[in-house]
Amino acid sequence: METKLIEYFISKGYRFKESQICAFYSALKTKGFVILSGLSGTGKTKLAQLFAELLCPCKKCHNEEKANLLCECNHLFFPVRPDWRDGKPLLGYYNPLTEKYESTHFLQFILKAKKDYENSKDKANPFFIILDEMNLSHVEYYFADFLSVLESGRDENGFTKEAIKLHSFNKLKDQNDNEIPSEIKLPPNLYIIGTVNIDETTYMFSPKVLDRAFTLEFREVDFERYRNGFNQEDIHENELNELRTKLLESLRNNGKFCGVIADKEEVRGAINNLKEQDKLVELNNLLQPYDLHFGYRVLNEIALFVKYATNAPGVVGKLEEKTALDYAVLMKVLPKFYGPRQKLEKPLRVILKWTSSDRAPDWVKDPQKSASLNNILEEINTIKTNEHFKYSNTAKKVLIMLRQLYEFGFASFAQ
Repeated sequence: METKLIEYFISKGYRFKESQICAFYSALKTKGFVILSGLSGTGKTKLAQLFAELLCPCKKCHNEEKANLLCECNHLFFPVRPDWRDGKPLLGYYNPLTEKYESTHFLQFILKAKKDYENSKDKANPFFIILDEMNLSHVEYYFADFLSVLESGRDENGFTKEAIKLHSFNKLKDQNDNEIPSEIKLPPNLYIIGTVNIDETTYMFSPKVLDRAFTLEFREVDFERYRNGFNQEDIHENELNELRTKLLESLRNNGKFCGVIADKEEVRGAINNLKEQDKLVELNNLLQPYDLHFGYRVLNEIALFVKYATNAPGVVGKLEEKTALDYAVLMKVLPKFYGPRQKLEKPLRVILKWTSSDRAPDWVKDPQKSASLNNILEEINTIKTNEHFKYSNTAKKVLIMLRQLYEFGFASFAQ
């Protein structure tokens, strides 16, 4: 019997829902930029680290030794500092005093991923950058170049269409005598995972940042399930190798990696095969009067996500299409909701109706009917058992945002 990804995490002492793991994996495969948000101490950073370590070809990682840029390690853990005001801490800069480029581990890691893809193509390794505590500084300041090129889309080879400018010289070396190109396009085998905690020491994400990524929340805590995880036995190395092989084959995606979004045929096929397409069109039409509807890029990403989530490898665990669409709407549509009660109450009530089943109370099915804070709290507390919603993940987030509106007069997705 094959070892599943959820069992790998349990063997390391971490408990996640299988649907969360599938959503995380499918989002990475679709977009290559995922933000893990939510309650501090729920394992967001460890999810990213353990997943990257599992797929790492470096023996040091599997022996829990410290890796470096000179080895084969395919992941970089990069803590964000609160004093970052531009992209220099990530990409470096030209030093006119030494006439050399002051390079960074971050830049060298991207160049390493690019070289590996150019040399190995469909056999290349995936490379993971983990930006820890991503919102300790303004993301729009230090990550602006990346947001811009990610928005530009992908070319036929999977690289970003636009390049990040590094310097304006024909030839330039860094402090270690390495050649530094004047610009760099992000390769398709590069994945960026950001972790986020929301408190008084951090900055709020703008809808622009959240729109560029898939945003997966971790808020639920189950102490009983967590306690039971301590009794899990270690997984044999042969089983880990088999798990690693299956994940790599799927993530490589015939050499397309996360650049698959540029494959028009695959995107068109994903949209045409979306059984819940009418529900998605209905949702967009409902949001249009409030100017909160979504565009073609979001539609493409949702369709690909649903395809990958419903056809995920057995070791990851598949989602039913309704559940996959539920996660997709939660991660790609709701993050742009941000503002006061006068702006958000009506569209949130409309979405809540869209998620509802026939068993939902009248105030849920009819946005014109008044709702009290007690009504909202009752639905939040019983949502796991009341069968009032077809898309329960989206419904719960909408209810939480409605509670924020009723209590504080203001709500946002990342709060």
